[in-house]
Amino acid sequence: VVQIAICMLILVGAGLFVRTLRTLQNVDIGFNRQHLLLFSVSPGLNGYKDARLGNLYKDLDQRISNIPGVISASLSQHTLIGGGVTISGMSFKGYTPEGKQEDVHRNLIGPRFFETMGIPILVGRGVEERDTETSPKVAMVSEQAAKTFFHGDNPIGKEIDFGSAKHRTAFEIVGVVGDAKYGQLRDDAPPTVYLPYLQRLDSAGFMSFEVRTAGDPNTMIGEIRRAAQSVDKDLPLLKIQTEDEQIEKAVFLERLFARLTSMFGFLGLVLACVGLYGIMAYAVARRTKEIGIRLALGAQRNNIMSMVMRETALLIALGVVIGLAGVVATTRMISSFLYGLDPTDPLTLIGATLVMAAVVALAGYLPARRATRVDPMVALRYE
Repeated sequence: VVQIAICMLILVGAGLFVRTLRTLQNVDIGFNRQHLLLFSVSPGLNGYKDARLGNLYKDLDQRISNIPGVISASLSQHTLIGGGVTISGMSFKGYTPEGKQEDVHRNLIGPRFFETMGIPILVGRGVEERDTETSPKVAMVSEQAAKTFFHGDNPIGKEIDFGSAKHRTAFEIVGVVGDAKYGQLRDDAPPTVYLPYLQRLDSAGFMSFEVRTAGDPNTMIGEIRRAAQSVDKDLPLLKIQTEDEQIEKAVFLERLFARLTSMFGFLGLVLACVGLYGIMAYAVARRTKEIGIRLALGAQRNNIMSMVMRETALLIALGVVIGLAGVVATTRMISSFLYGLDPTDPLTLIGATLVMAAVVALAGYLPARRATRVDPMVALRYE
C-alpha cells in the first residue's frame, strides 16, 4: 500500500510537469517560430558608430535578403523569447500613472521586422525604409501598451518622450502591432515600444538579425556567413541558432523536471507492481489448500479469480486514496513550477489513477490466474 501511495504521488508530479511542458510549448507567443534563423553582431566593438554603423546594418540586411531561399530578413536589438529590456525615462503623453508606472519594453528594429517575425500590424504601419536618421521620429506600440497607456484609445498620432528632462526626444506613434512574448514563455507579453534602429544609432552597437527561410534555416548558415564576410571580413556572427532552438532553451528546466519525474514515476510503478505481485503470489500460495477446497466443493474458477482480484483491488484502492491525500498535502509546494495548471488538476489526477490502477491490477492478475489453475486434488494434499 505504501509503495502504491508513493508511486501515485510521483506519477501525479510527473503528469503535472509533463503537462506544464506541453502547455508552454503550445502557448501563443505572438509570432511565427517556424523556419526562422537568428544571429547577432556587435560592430560597435569593431569601432563602427553613427552613420557608418547604420550603413553596415543596411548593407548586411540587403545582402542577406538577396540570398536565394530567404523569404524575408530584418534586425532588432533584442530577440523575442530570451531577450528584451525594460527601460526607464519613457513617458506617454496623456498618461498619468496612478502609482508606480508599468514596466515597458523597448526594442530597436529595422524595416520588415513585423513581416519577418509574423507579428500582425493592427493599426497604422511598421518601420519602413523611409524611417532614417533625418526623417521624423516614429514609434510603434504593442496592443498591450496601447491598452495600458492609452486606455484602449487609438494612440496613432500621440507621442512618446525619451531621455532626461533637459534632453527629451519625442517619437510619434504611427502603428499598433500584436503582442509578442519576451523573456520566458511563462511571462505575459509586456507592453512594448518599437523604434527604428536608424533613429537611435547611439544605442545600436549590437543587433540581432532574424532571417525567415523557405526551408531548413540551418542550411542557410554558410550563405549568411559569406554575405557577412563580404560586408566586413572581421565581423563575427554570434549566437547562431534557430528560433525553435532558442525556445527549447527557454523550457530547459521544465523539460528536465518532466524527464526526471517521468523516469522516477516509471521506476516507482515497476517497484509497486513487483511488490504487489510478490504479496499476491505469496497470499495465493498460502491459500492453496483453501482454494482447492473451494474448487472441490463446486466453486467456479471465475469465482476464485474474482476473490483474488477483489483483494488486489482493495490494496490498489487503499494505496490510491492515501496517495491522493499525499498529493493534496504536498503538490502545493510545486505550484510555482507549474504553468496553466492547478496542483490538483483533475485531469492529471484521473490520468495518474487510471495508469496506476491498470498497471498494478495487471500485476495482481497474474497470481489470480495462477489460483484458478490449481488442481483440487493436489491442493488438498498441499502443506
